[in-house]
Amino acid sequence: MAYDLWYWPSLQGRGEFVRLPLEAAGIAYVDRAREAGEEGLMADLNDRTGRTPFAPPYLDDDGLVVAQVANILLYLGERHAIAPSGAADRLWRNQLQLTIADLVAEVHNVHHPVAMMDYYDDQKPEAARAAKQFRD
Repeated sequence: MAYDLWYWPSLQGRGEFVRLPLEAAGIAYVDRAREAGEEGLMADLNDRTGRTPFAPPYLDDDGLVVAQVANILLYLGERHAIAPSGAADRLWRNQLQLTIADLVAEVHNVHHPVAMMDYYDDQKPEAARAAKQFRD
């Protein structure tokens, strides 16, 4: 049975950090929002009850829903033996993934220094200043 992966249909973003190991390991999955669109993604999120994900990406494994990139990778790594099995190595791998997540967030914030939901074009001068500070 294939996993259902839910992420924004038109973005690579954090979903790509889940797609890459799925593809590399040949693990069957369906990129659901690319089939159902943003409306389908929002409907799926809103229809869930119990331990619901806050936001995509999330992976549905026959009713077991795992959200957050690091958590999804932890689950896939153990389930498919595609990650270290020793505790120290597992923690190191998770630490690296969390560091990557922090870096991605910092880089994203450079392009949206005023407001994350505002268009980049509406905050270009501020983004240029933020990029200079980030580089320096």
